Amino acid sequence: MMVLRRAMGAILGLLLVVAGLVVAGYIEFDFTRGHLLSGAVGLLVPTVLMLSAFYMAFRMLKFAATGKNQ
Repeated sequence: MMVLRRAMGAILGLLLVVAGLVVAGYIEFDFTRGHLLSGAVGLLVPTVLMLSAFYMAFRMLKFAATGKNQ
């Protein structure tokens, strides 16, 4: 049963890495077409989503490698 959980953790971890890389493609650095606030939100939201996906991927892959939750 533990092997199944670790395998699922590895699969979900790799899926989260791919999701983080996809979200990284949506980060905009163009502040000239709008207000500074819209540019900051356009930078902040995808960055937070990308970092949270990478954090969850790290936790899942660490569990898959070691079998420990913490």
